[in-house]
Amino acid sequence: MRKNNILYRIIIFAVITLGIFIWNFKARIDSSSKSIGINITKWDNFYSGSDIHFYYLDSANENLLKLKTKYKLDKIIDSKLDQLQNSMKIMDYINKNVKAESTSMTSDKTTLAIMEGAFDGGKISDSDYTTIYEESLASVGINVRRGVLRSTDNKVKGKSYFNVCEIWSDKYNKWVMIDGVNGCYMKEKGIPLGATQIVDKGIGKLEIVNLKNASKYIKNMTDYYESYSISVDNNKYGELKSNSKVAYLKDKELPKIETKEGFIQPTIFVNDPKVFATSPKLQYVNAAKEKIPTLILAKKDLKNDTKSEQYFTIGAFMNSYMLPDYFISVNGSDFIKVDTFYDLKIIKGTNSIKLSRDGKTLEREVVLEK
Repeated sequence: MRKNNILYRIIIFAVITLGIFIWNFKARIDSSSKSIGINITKWDNFYSGSDIHFYYLDSANENLLKLKTKYKLDKIIDSKLDQLQNSMKIMDYINKNVKAESTSMTSDKTTLAIMEGAFDGGKISDSDYTTIYEESLASVGINVRRGVLRSTDNKVKGKSYFNVCEIWSDKYNKWVMIDGVNGCYMKEKGIPLGATQIVDKGIGKLEIVNLKNASKYIKNMTDYYESYSISVDNNKYGELKSNSKVAYLKDKELPKIETKEGFIQPTIFVNDPKVFATSPKLQYVNAAKEKIPTLILAKKDLKNDTKSEQYFTIGAFMNSYMLPDYFISVNGSDFIKVDTFYDLKIIKGTNSIKLSRDGKTLEREVVLEK
């Protein structure tokens, strides 16, 4: 009788263990194959111009002056060194005092408050790290912009994006990407590279500078180097000029407006990196050379969405401005005249959005599947 009880317990234990294993395996499969609610199947809407007015942080801003003064950042740099060398000196100073990891929560505190907490031993996210690195560099007069590297599917563990900075180098006459969290930048044939160049080439083929274990970095970070986006307006302390992003994708890649974190900000997608190469030292002149407008989609408040319907706002961008009037056709309807913005309802199934400036000639088309 006792043997039977023992055997019975073993069988029950085995069944429970098998059940837990199957449930965990199914959960992993479900998580890795989680489908995005809206997919793009056609995007005849890539921006091909270079006439975008970017805005940057001003070193004379009082917030940056406080940051520079409190942490004596101007004493760290050397006037005999170039921007990249001084950026690495600032990075080394921050990394000696700050612990950043991608799993930490992003703060809504001011940059000074984030820096104070980090210097006191608190762990910060890669987003918060990029904020303090960006503003530290800007405070000492280095032209800088923050950017987001993103995986284009769900294969990465955790979040789908990672924050970095790019600095403008007078020596190389180009933008150079620095991954401050991991303490490195990349070169090819002795020339430091910008983020769009790295996305094109892949990090496995490049020299990764300042890292002892490059193979580990390549293993952990490769999937993030699939797209890159920057803000049109990088000057967070001025009046907001634009809430749009510009995102670079490799040729033939389709954009994604929804990730596992949710919908992205309004974004102008490009597969020609020339707009990313524009020097911040050039005085902007609107040449008005663009001939075709570009559609921009912005997600509206989620509370109005249902299982069968989701709501967006559409605008048309051209020559660095939003067009005041144009025509939109949805799912084969007649073209409707639009005054700056159009309220779009995405329904289950195929959603075709067409743009025309004269109500007759098709200039752009986007197809979304829900």
